[in-house]
Amino acid sequence: MSRHRSEKPRRRDEADERSAPPDGGRAAREADELGEQTASGAPAPGAGAEDGQAPPETLEAALEASRREVQDLKDRLQRLAADFSNYQKRMPRRLEEEKREAVRAFLRDLLPVIDNFERALASADEGADPEAFHQGVRMVHDQLLVALARHGVEPIDAAGRRFDPEHHEAVAHVPSEEHPSGHVIDEVQRGYRHGDRTLRPSRVAVSRGPAEPEADDAGADEGVGQGPSGEGD
Repeated sequence: MSRHRSEKPRRRDEADERSAPPDGGRAAREADELGEQTASGAPAPGAGAEDGQAPPETLEAALEASRREVQDLKDRLQRLAADFSNYQKRMPRRLEEEKREAVRAFLRDLLPVIDNFERALASADEGADPEAFHQGVRMVHDQLLVALARHGVEPIDAAGRRFDPEHHEAVAHVPSEEHPSGHVIDEVQRGYRHGDRTLRPSRVAVSRGPAEPEADDAGADEGVGQGPSGEGD
């Protein structure tokens, strides 16, 4: 009797072992560990990686780097704005000073011309030879043209050239046998230019071409010596 009783429990245990799934004990242990980690607040294995979210430490570092970059850009923008404001204040003063220096350079070149004019006038007062005085004045005139050319001022050529309204101003239109129509016959007042810009146009007389006989004059010549009836007196 005792032998049969001891065999029955063994058969029941063997049946339980045969019905239990493989590795059932390890799965139960892993479930228990997962429950303990969840209860203690610790992140479960693989948590955050499966849903694509970065750890909080990485997000905080990226946010801090963005803040530093924004602050650096703000500092650079403020420095650039300050430099541009100083530039705006300096440029008008610099341009004004450059204009004044250009005028001073031009006046310095004119001073020797004034000196020679004064010498010529002094020699005329002392009774100098008229021919020598004339030559002296011409030399001063040439010196003045050289000083003007040094600063880009040159006379405009007009005589014998075709009329150009950009550089010439017509004060008269006269008939001419020697000059074709539309060409300058005489220069009344010389003009000057600075580079490509006209400072003052040349005042000129322009040819209308050969004079044409007027019909009234021809008729008057034919009627000379005829009376009221058309017969001679």
